[in-house]
Amino acid sequence: MFTLLIVVIVIALLFDLVNGFHDAANSIATVVSTKVLTPFQAVIWAAFFNVLAFWVFDMSVGNTVAKTVDNTAIDLWVILAGLLAATAWNLLTWRLGIPSSSSHTLIGGFAGAAVTHVAIAKGSLWAGFGVIAGKQILVVILFIFLAPIIGGLISYLITVVTIARNFWYKMLVIIALSAITMFGMVYMIEFLDIKPIMMYILGGMILIFILVYTYHYLLYRNRPSSMREAGMHKKLQLLSSAAFSLGHGGADSQKVMGIICAALLVYGNQARKEGKEDQIGKQFTVTELVEVKYHNSDGKLAKFKPECATLDTAIYFKVEKEIIDPQGNRIFDNKGHLVANAGVPHHSLKSINDSLHQLEVYLNGKNLHDAHNRAVIFYGERLNRNYIYAGVFNSVVDQKDRLLSGYKIETKVHSETMPFWIAFGCYLMIGLGTLMGGWKIVKTMGSKITKVTPLEGVCAETAGALTLFTVSNFGIPVSTTHTITGSIIGVGATRRLSAVRWGVTINLLWAWILTIPVSGALAALIYAIIYFL
Repeated sequence: MFTLLIVVIVIALLFDLVNGFHDAANSIATVVSTKVLTPFQAVIWAAFFNVLAFWVFDMSVGNTVAKTVDNTAIDLWVILAGLLAATAWNLLTWRLGIPSSSSHTLIGGFAGAAVTHVAIAKGSLWAGFGVIAGKQILVVILFIFLAPIIGGLISYLITVVTIARNFWYKMLVIIALSAITMFGMVYMIEFLDIKPIMMYILGGMILIFILVYTYHYLLYRNRPSSMREAGMHKKLQLLSSAAFSLGHGGADSQKVMGIICAALLVYGNQARKEGKEDQIGKQFTVTELVEVKYHNSDGKLAKFKPECATLDTAIYFKVEKEIIDPQGNRIFDNKGHLVANAGVPHHSLKSINDSLHQLEVYLNGKNLHDAHNRAVIFYGERLNRNYIYAGVFNSVVDQKDRLLSGYKIETKVHSETMPFWIAFGCYLMIGLGTLMGGWKIVKTMGSKITKVTPLEGVCAETAGALTLFTVSNFGIPVSTTHTITGSIIGVGATRRLSAVRWGVTINLLWAWILTIPVSGALAALIYAIIYFL
């Protein structure tokens, strides 16, 4: 089984490499077609920012991909078949110069193999489809259409504002849109746990745009020149293409990270069934963090993330920013003030905070286990009162120790609960793949859809980056191909709708729609061949 795991990991990394040169054109199409950079310069530029995404993005999309199917109901052969199918479809579409989605290829292959595995095991196709996370698949399918629409609308809006001749009107609109964007980033940091560095990157990018436009206006307002303006937009396109490459690296690498994590989770589950859990090396161990989702009194979605600490023999919990003990006594309030009664012994706030950790868990069927001591935390939705940290869940269970109505337990892989090599390897491979390039697809993306000027290149890439940054942080695995195509269509439509070559666009749309079912069918066939051989 360990040999099969290694094979799956190697093929997953090779898929990431293929993904890099298959999707290289997404990052460089506009910057090459506007002659800002040569193809060689462009792929180096894009590859650098693909790898840089390692320090910017978390695992939101990776978790969605890993949970596409029930990991407790599949085996490593399922993941192998899905990867082989996805790689085959990627290579075929790359060979034909069709900018299809590597994301949807991967999800389609994973789901198709899983359905076949369960259908064969249980003798029921309906049971096979039951292993799929239907809601997540539907969201992915929905964004086949929404991603290019969102990218197109944003690029259309950015282009219309950018070409406005009244400078002060332009600045007013840009500042207003920037404020809305930054407000959205603050919301995502608070509720979606994204890294604050992303807000700083976006804020810095917006500031550079405003300063460059202001400098150019003040310096050349009395002697405007289309050549100088084009030169300014060529310089800005370096920034916009870097942002899009950053989004591409973050969004697409996470999908392969999700598959590798799914493989390690399946490997761990199988080892537990065989009583060989102690034989799993640390570098092949993946755990998950647990959280409880619910709607608060205001009707807003909220998350409870249990945090616990053990100091000497004392146990502490952090609930709604307050430190409490297992008996429910408040030790420190949410402002860090000591509120414990004189007779309640306690440690210092600093020592407690330093020892606090989120619960690392794994699923065994419907039961939730502590990854460190293997104790059962929840039997389905019923809390195990004998669990050492059971008291931390008091606020989310009723008197019978059952999860409150409307509350839902979720688990997810985090960058801190998986080996370092997974993330670094995936980002490195997609960067190397981008260096290998994809010249066939550059031609389609950069000129066949619509002719792109430097100004329009800036607008399309900025819109694509904003779309990827936002949607990826919601955990939705969108296609970078679809996103940049929609953005290019959006800028083309600002001239006139006939500037967009809709015949090419319709052909691309058919390729996108067919990707998931074709990949799924191919994976089903490959798994059936593996099974019966």
